[in-house]
Amino acid sequence: MNVDKLLIKDYGFNNQDLFSGLPDSICEILKSNRSTLIYKTGDHIFKEGEKPQGVYRIIKGKVKKMSQTNFGSQHIFYLCKELEYLGYHAVLSKELYADSAIALVDCELEFIPEAAFLKAVDLSHLLSQHLLQNLSHEFRVYINATKLLAKHTVRERTALNLLILEIKFRKGSQKNTEIIINRDDLASMVGTAKESVVRMLKDFKEESLITTKRSSIFIEDYDGLIKVANFQ
Repeated sequence: MNVDKLLIKDYGFNNQDLFSGLPDSICEILKSNRSTLIYKTGDHIFKEGEKPQGVYRIIKGKVKKMSQTNFGSQHIFYLCKELEYLGYHAVLSKELYADSAIALVDCELEFIPEAAFLKAVDLSHLLSQHLLQNLSHEFRVYINATKLLAKHTVRERTALNLLILEIKFRKGSQKNTEIIINRDDLASMVGTAKESVVRMLKDFKEESLITTKRSSIFIEDYDGLIKVANFQ
């Protein structure tokens, strides 16, 4: 298995096919109730501690999922890309949102209200199976993210997060992908101070692993960054 597939398998939710293969009657319940929502960079899609309203699918843009620490800082633990779903965990558990979702860039999202989504789940065994499979896989992703913080150095975590972000921002077979992320958000993903991330990026530039242009990052030596990440 190549590195891309391993990264997607270990660090990606891969829930794009959540509603695939459903009967027409179930699809009609979901489609007839959906609406399109527009969010600007920095807008909240939903906030930690709020009551869930429904399920979202990203049509355009990127959304960061994050939680608030006891010290007032924020930790970005996942970045959702186009066609991924979010928000269904709280709907299914009937609990308040355990995290916040914020537009990383300008976004267009599809929204399905809670009532319509739960009706579809009640009526479709296949959808229930899809949800069970996705939730189980996402638990694995969360465990891998926890292990990443516990076992890898800041240098390794920075390199690995850049590899993950490259996949998130890549368009088709595009080369020299532009990773658009500010240093505060990257530091939040890596789980370190902004100053440490800035220092790591400077080191990577000196080692010809990456180049930067304002807030954008470009990977120049993919294999070299894999070695730095100590990804196995």
